[in-house]
Amino acid sequence: MASMNPIAAFAKFLTLLLTLYPLGVITHELIGHGGVGLLAGGELVHVEILGVVIWPRIEWIGWQGHYGVCGVTGIADPHARAWMSLGGALSTWLASVTATGLLLARRWKRPARWVLACLSLWWIDLFTYTLPSWGIRRSILWGPRSGSEPYEAAMELGLPGPVFQFLAITTSAALLAALLHARKPCRLQR
Repeated sequence: MASMNPIAAFAKFLTLLLTLYPLGVITHELIGHGGVGLLAGGELVHVEILGVVIWPRIEWIGWQGHYGVCGVTGIADPHARAWMSLGGALSTWLASVTATGLLLARRWKRPARWVLACLSLWWIDLFTYTLPSWGIRRSILWGPRSGSEPYEAAMELGLPGPVFQFLAITTSAALLAALLHARKPCRLQR
């Protein structure tokens, strides 16, 4: 089988990565915040993804300076609200762990391997959301320098801030190392 030109392969991978990006925002907002909020007894009142309101009605409102918002009301317990806040970045982190595990478990053909590689990069969400806890902008070039949603939620749940920061950094590095390792021939196959 002929090998693909590296520039063409990178362009296709980048296109796939950008195509899957809205799914990452939906996972973070709707599954992470919204799903946990509903499980905690809340009511979903508003969901916006990349400038498009998708709940309670579909409406284009344009870029509002954030990737997405999920409004959940009716959660009185502060610990339940903290879990809902943590749920956003945790949902994409769990998707990354799952995709990375699947990449390591067997050798996938190109379309599936590329999709799993893109999903395995979703650890970046937790990592970048932790950056404001050090005074660094979430998106490096834009975004607030304060207000780290998962960091503050973890502290509300009793996890010391430095421990959360350590976990965010080390698991991000481990997931990146695992992804780079997954590019090599799989040793777990029979």
